[in-house]
Amino acid sequence: MHTRTTRRSELWPDPGDGFRTDIEGLRGISVLVVVLFHLEISLFSGGFVGVDVFFVISGYLLTSLFFKEIEREKFVNVFAFFSRRVRRLLPASVLTVFGTVLIGWLVLSPFALEELIKDAFAASTYSMNFRLVHQATDYLGSQSSPSIFQHYWSLAVEEQFYLIWPFVFAGLAKFKISREQIGILMGILITISFGFSVIQTEQNEIWAFFMLPTRAWEMALGALIACYKDQILLLNEKLIEILSFIGLASILIPCVLYDDFTLYPSWRAAFPVIGTALIISCAGSTISKILSFKVFTSIGKYSYGWYLWHWPLICLAKRYYYQQNDLLVSSIASVVAFFMAVISYKVIEKPIRELKVFSTRPQKGVVLGIFLTGLSVLVLLVAFYTRPISTIQLSSSQNETSIPEVSSSDSSEGIFESSTASEDLANSTPVPDIMSGDSQDDQEIENPTNVTPVPDIMNEYLQEHQQRLADGAQLQVLPDYVGLGGADPKVYSDGQGCHVGVAGRTSPLCDYGDTSANRTMVLFGDSHAASWFPLFDQFSREKGWRLLSRTKSSCFVEDLRFPLYGTDLEYAECFDWKNSVANELQENPVDLVIVVTKRKDVEILRDQFSVEEWQSGLVSTLNSFRSVSSDVVLVGATPLLNNHARECITSYPNNLDFCHGKFEDVVPSDYQALEIQSADDAQVKYLPTIDLVCTDVLCPVVVGSNVVYRDRQHLTKDFVLELKNLISITLLNAGINLD
Repeated sequence: MHTRTTRRSELWPDPGDGFRTDIEGLRGISVLVVVLFHLEISLFSGGFVGVDVFFVISGYLLTSLFFKEIEREKFVNVFAFFSRRVRRLLPASVLTVFGTVLIGWLVLSPFALEELIKDAFAASTYSMNFRLVHQATDYLGSQSSPSIFQHYWSLAVEEQFYLIWPFVFAGLAKFKISREQIGILMGILITISFGFSVIQTEQNEIWAFFMLPTRAWEMALGALIACYKDQILLLNEKLIEILSFIGLASILIPCVLYDDFTLYPSWRAAFPVIGTALIISCAGSTISKILSFKVFTSIGKYSYGWYLWHWPLICLAKRYYYQQNDLLVSSIASVVAFFMAVISYKVIEKPIRELKVFSTRPQKGVVLGIFLTGLSVLVLLVAFYTRPISTIQLSSSQNETSIPEVSSSDSSEGIFESSTASEDLANSTPVPDIMSGDSQDDQEIENPTNVTPVPDIMNEYLQEHQQRLADGAQLQVLPDYVGLGGADPKVYSDGQGCHVGVAGRTSPLCDYGDTSANRTMVLFGDSHAASWFPLFDQFSREKGWRLLSRTKSSCFVEDLRFPLYGTDLEYAECFDWKNSVANELQENPVDLVIVVTKRKDVEILRDQFSVEEWQSGLVSTLNSFRSVSSDVVLVGATPLLNNHARECITSYPNNLDFCHGKFEDVVPSDYQALEIQSADDAQVKYLPTIDLVCTDVLCPVVVGSNVVYRDRQHLTKDFVLELKNLISITLLNAGINLD
């Protein structure tokens, strides 16, 4: 027993006494699976668990160093600790930030560069996790291009951990708390943090993914190993072999089985975390020897720099070489990033770390940290205020529409070219190519009762708009008079929370338009409905309506119980919110309800529901509004582009072909037919949108003087307002008189 313990002790030195090559190799494995995940290699769809491995290693190494220092000095020198951390982490981090911003300055559009610099601020101050939570960014897959500095979230979590941990151990040393007692405290911390992670992941996955309180247990587990190292050394060698294999499998299997839709961290993080703890505990095992191979330790040696550089270079390369093979471009960028890491380590990191002045006077290391952080902020401020400004403005001064103002009072004077609107309506027939969508979708619906009939003069306006779409589809170079489409709808920023977030269950009393009017319309739906808000807000103000904005993020309008997108949890907040709106309208009936659906509804819900169930859910929602409103209009879904429109046109202003959406790719063949059938079954009016944004070949990102989309799927404010008169006459023809 004594001989075995002695031999394993030699293989498992304290960090202060020796160097464990197997942990260095484990670092190499961790960064490798993260890089493969970012290369979008399907076999490593769960490679993000490599970050969990880093967390456990950090907790173990830091705690081991503190124990060694307490054993030697009887206290923890906080200044010396921070000096070591500054020299180890900041030089490479600052170099990466500066280098990335410099490259971005050369290759990114002004629009993208502005966002890059903002993210660089968060990266430099180790607050990237807070920024991502604030933006509600989905690290595993977002609608817009991911932040070039998003991977700094894990560094932010570690730095926040480092700000707390030395003071904890300084206090424990002062009161002479034993290792075993500290181990008990670690066990309590692990239990609380892990339990909180499981609960919080169900309630707010984004917060749980990025924040320290839900990740602290991972580092605390590493600390627990350090607490009970002597006891672990007594384990049977055969058991050590078995546990080490289980440990490696617990890391690698999640790399293969987990993916973007895995609810994480929750209890699922326990597999890679415990797996890492087992490998650290199994010094001298076969797995430990394999991890000590030169190939793994070499990667591990430069893992920090590689982690810093790989993601920015992948993102920048993919944006610059956008027409090339993504995997090839990303792979080359990753290799370049590794060489950057090697250079950074040899030229910057190692020389600074070995400067003797910081060892004898650790306060200078802290000063270095303050200086580098301050320098980063100063340089980024200068970069932000001297950055190139896009000639494409947020809002265009030339967004006048050529369609004249329409009202019921002048409908007989040039609009319908007849004595009354009703005569034209009586003599008109549905126009399939524009108002029903029949020409672009093979439909089996004959003469749907809900499709708006259109007089001849209306056809002229629609044809004119289609010509504008066709002109936009032919654009190769972005004209200098085009605007970015205006600010986001004010329901997002009015300070009242009028657009309800994921966690909200009720809408505040947000009234717009003419709040004293005796006619009320309701705008109902998710963020797509909010995109139409500027138009209906203007209608309300100009035509004497009270507008109730009732919109909520990611909340499908269908009367179904479904999961929150990207999770396997029921979106109960959405169901409760829809009930609250229904109850509100039951108590106070209205005159008009505008229900806005979106393409993703049917695509996502098809995984859980049949098409018939989806249609039934939509019809149920529409019927419920018919009982509380004089009129109901279903606004159809807008196509989903392949690229973020604003970012794309500012990145590639001379090649708009890359940004336009191909009709066959972005418009499902059957979706509009399902919408029409649902509206027809519920006997409500249907307003299709596909022909408002697409020709039969392309969905252009620029029409007239405005960008059509503000991202991949939400229409811009200015483009929506450009449709004002077209929508007005359409509603009038449907028998809905807004005047």
